[in-house]
Amino acid sequence: METMVEQFIKKHALIQKGATVIVGVSGGPDSMALLHFLHQRRYLWHIKIIACSIDHQLRGEEAKADLLYVRHYCDQQAIEFEGRSVDVPHIQKEEGLSVEVAARKGRYQVFEEVMETWRADVLALAHHGDDQIETMLMRQVRGSFGTAKAGIPVKRDFACGQIIRPFLTVTKEQLLDYCKRAGIDPRIDPSNSSEAFTRNRFRKYVLPFLKKENPLVHLRFQEDSEKIRDDALYLDELAKERFQSVLVEYDNDRVSISIRRLIDTPIPLQRRIIHLILNYLYNHANIDADHQSIHIEDLLYWLRETKASGEKHLPKGLLVKRSYDLCRFSFDKGMIVQQFNQRVPLLIPGMTPTDIGNILAEIIHTYPSRALKPNEYICDLHQLKGSIYYRLRRPGDRFQPLGMNGTKKVKDLFIDHKINHMDRERWPLIVDENDAILWIPYLRRADIYKTTSETTCFLKLTIEASAFGRTYS
Repeated sequence: METMVEQFIKKHALIQKGATVIVGVSGGPDSMALLHFLHQRRYLWHIKIIACSIDHQLRGEEAKADLLYVRHYCDQQAIEFEGRSVDVPHIQKEEGLSVEVAARKGRYQVFEEVMETWRADVLALAHHGDDQIETMLMRQVRGSFGTAKAGIPVKRDFACGQIIRPFLTVTKEQLLDYCKRAGIDPRIDPSNSSEAFTRNRFRKYVLPFLKKENPLVHLRFQEDSEKIRDDALYLDELAKERFQSVLVEYDNDRVSISIRRLIDTPIPLQRRIIHLILNYLYNHANIDADHQSIHIEDLLYWLRETKASGEKHLPKGLLVKRSYDLCRFSFDKGMIVQQFNQRVPLLIPGMTPTDIGNILAEIIHTYPSRALKPNEYICDLHQLKGSIYYRLRRPGDRFQPLGMNGTKKVKDLFIDHKINHMDRERWPLIVDENDAILWIPYLRRADIYKTTSETTCFLKLTIEASAFGRTYS
């Protein structure tokens, strides 16, 4: 077993000479075996070992006894020790999390703090081959996607270094035997045998069957894990490159993409582009969510349909709306906070923010020699009476476009230009004191307040909305 672990560490370059290693130790057989294994090689590998044990405040005195057990062992072996306590019930209540998720969140917060304190290179955790089998099967059954299907990674970036798992090629039985040979009498957590936890049910009913079929099944699963992860990471990189051609606009609250360009993308990359979007938005919203493959497949099927508009609701309140070629993912249910009757005065001269970009107002005395761009507007300042404003469209809005004798509904103008439904609800309209529409940026200017050869003072408006402007210019 020891030789196999040493080869695994070397293969994946998990521990470098002179490294500072934090070891997560619960007092159970797995983590005690890892602590002993690394401690035995501290001089050979020139590494510094620090044991970190955490009381999650879930099992009362029993959990405190586990921490004291680890502390006592470290004192005997002259191992640096960090003992911490995490109020998991408080985290669970405050953030509405399950016990498992709250415990993991609190535990990794402590690990990060200890890593930073010691400026450690790695955090070594004792997940083993049986854990890998259970994790991969659980995620397969749940419908996980991408690298999540690969189960537990051998290493990943964390805090100021990396998390490593040197025991993924050995079994629980081997670790128990290793502890016995080393004279270690580990603590046993009774919750590890409770069938209330999904993992324990896999451990009790599925794992024995697989091991009976192939005693080395843990090695087969680990090989598959590494292959799945390598393939998924490569496809993810391709998806990130392709995503740039699909993206229309994004910010912290929403992402908009072109449906046509997404559908023209190879199907494996389509799935990963959707997964990238979900990861981005859920992370920015600080929401833990598992993007199950069923949601991704359902969403792609929906986008391939020919319907011009519609919406779907994904977990944790994420709304997906489609209109013409545009699909928007957003947690912003109403899209716009302002009410229909609210008007925002423009700062003249100055900059006024809107939902699609800033409006720059300038007073100039010479009409530009070039043609106006779609994001620019000019009128005769002396004809204006009072302030000018921007607001959102209202039902029944009409205006007289420049060069037309009659009026036109704003709604019809949006339809003519194939403006999607979501953007119609946040499109700024520029109006005067009497609420007459002067300009609908990117689309049409109104006939009122137009300049003449006698105009000597001009008001120039420019809306700065890069991604939005590229869509509709």
